[in-house]
Amino acid sequence: MRHLALITALVAGLIAAPPAAAQPAPPVERQDALDPTPVDPARDPDARLFLGDWRAAKPRRLFGALVVHDILTPLGSADPLHPGRRGAVLKDITAISRATLARGAQASGRLPAGQRAIFYTSGGSGRLSVNGRAHELRDGVGFVLTPDFDVSISATAPLKFYVRAEPLPPGTAPASDVTIVSRWNNDRRLGAHWLHICNGGPPGMTLCTMAPNTMPQPHSHNFEEVWLAVKGESVLMLGKQLLPMRPGQAYKIPPSGLAAHSNINLNDEPIQMIYMGPAVRGPRQPLPDYAQLENRPIDPLAPPDADRFIGHWRDAFPRIAHGNLYVRDLLTTLAGDDPLRPQRSGAVLRQASAISHAMLEPGASAHRVAGEPADMVQHVVITAGSGQLSRGGQVQAVAAGSSFTLAPGEDFRLTAGGASYLVAYILTRSGGAAAAAAAARWQDAPPSRSDWHLDRRALAGWPAGSAHVTLAPMAMARPRSIAPGREELWVALDDVTLLIGKQLRRLRAGTAWAAPASGITATAAINVSGKPAALLHIVTAP
Repeated sequence: MRHLALITALVAGLIAAPPAAAQPAPPVERQDALDPTPVDPARDPDARLFLGDWRAAKPRRLFGALVVHDILTPLGSADPLHPGRRGAVLKDITAISRATLARGAQASGRLPAGQRAIFYTSGGSGRLSVNGRAHELRDGVGFVLTPDFDVSISATAPLKFYVRAEPLPPGTAPASDVTIVSRWNNDRRLGAHWLHICNGGPPGMTLCTMAPNTMPQPHSHNFEEVWLAVKGESVLMLGKQLLPMRPGQAYKIPPSGLAAHSNINLNDEPIQMIYMGPAVRGPRQPLPDYAQLENRPIDPLAPPDADRFIGHWRDAFPRIAHGNLYVRDLLTTLAGDDPLRPQRSGAVLRQASAISHAMLEPGASAHRVAGEPADMVQHVVITAGSGQLSRGGQVQAVAAGSSFTLAPGEDFRLTAGGASYLVAYILTRSGGAAAAAAAARWQDAPPSRSDWHLDRRALAGWPAGSAHVTLAPMAMARPRSIAPGREELWVALDDVTLLIGKQLRRLRAGTAWAAPASGITATAAINVSGKPAALLHIVTAP
């Protein structure tokens, strides 16, 4: 197809344009984490204002019969990071719109001087007539209109279009005919940002898909870029916010250079999005620090293997500890010599011996048993049930939320009361010394916040930095990596989605993971439910 080279060049230029030769090379950006500053509504762009929906717009007419609803419109304030109204965010593009033409209707006309309009057909059928020639219109066919010719559009079945309107770029030569492009003439190609799969569209409107259960690379821009949802519902990550997104909505990335974006597909089928880059691209400007995550293509054979760092207690073989505890290990000591290539799934721990799930039957007691290792330090947090802890002549009531530490070799008795099992998670460390810590409820610890949306309360007696964490509904923790030598573990107490490296995993409650300590493998918990999600954050090595 004669336009294939044009499309290929356009996509390459818009998505991954190299720095202009005359410009100094940009500094090396950090790619292990995103903007570390706390959420600040007074400073951070409000993602909701950058997301528009055609259903909220008043209709207008184009070429007499086309009914147009604008999704995004020109900037509504002097501050491009704080638009005055929702969807009024565009700088160089004039409008992003949805247009429809009723069955049997015909629209005719010519664009005003100095303007061009790029159409993408998203449904229906009909004909486009220019210069006495007719072109078939159906889903996936796009075309570019300029003021150089008259146009007529007729619908044999109700036609639906998405339209990009903008001034003609300076120096544009007059067009002798309409440009027609069908995405069906191009095979799909896995492109930029880990997982963008694109197969063309009219110049300036490239159709891309995201495979099921994937999240492309979160990254930012300081130039104008727009994405429009065509098919399938998704979750939009924009800056430090998550928003549901449905077909007919479009968003612009806030041009701060720090407001990262990604279109998260949690469905079982691909979603379709239209990518729209700037009409005129100037010299590439360096991105600020913390603007994006590492962008090399996914290599399934390269470390780390995400699934090796994840474990669920239901998948582990049960054992008995302390006489009466039913124990299942979620994560255990590293198998092998390479912490990024564990030889067994879940066998990833370097500083800790195990993170385990434990259950105690009502009326039963866990206690020190002769022959158990005398150098174990065990940190316990109770997540369900109640009972009492006896040691050193003291008896203390414990219940969900209580955490405490058992010193090496300490005599104790933990008895489950009530009518239901006492459930706990236990961090075991060997070869160390620790003083016994009295039980205290995490609910009574002073609150703090970290990584955008994590509300934290320290776990009494646990290693410094360990906490019970709550992730707000429809929110994502800041993706970040950890340095070699550091060990951070997480336990999901509710269902969550996990970004680990360049992959998504849907995790059931009772799943633990270790953040791969590569210094560049970002991880983040994502909560797309309507209620808060609870997690344990465990730091064993600073």
